[in-house]
Amino acid sequence: MQRNTFRKHEHLCGKVRIRDVVTTGSSIHVPPFKLVGKRMALPTTAPAQVGFAVPRRHMPSAVDRNRMKRLMREAYRLNKHKLYERLAPTGVQFAWMFVYQSRTKVDFAETELKITQALERWMKHHG
Repeated sequence: MQRNTFRKHEHLCGKVRIRDVVTTGSSIHVPPFKLVGKRMALPTTAPAQVGFAVPRRHMPSAVDRNRMKRLMREAYRLNKHKLYERLAPTGVQFAWMFVYQSRTKVDFAETELKITQALERWMKHHG
């Protein structure tokens, strides 16, 4: 039985690293999400580090922004083991940034579906 966790060492942190991923990484659009990522060496043993962003321009209310980020983190947490199984044997590390790009609220089922689709497309094209 595998535990679904999302620990601190799996979080994409640091202004320089996030800027590097966003400016030089490649992106995949799965509306309402954009996945920006880059293959890079990370200071962790995890195969990937992930960050989540919901711009104020799209959701002015902080309550809505925080809820959307919570849903995105949960969807990733529940589905990351599939990616880790493919990435761990290769020794490749990725940094990903999920950006929400819609003004409407999305429920958890759609969030989970879209995030898994984005990750599958990323692995198909870049993995």
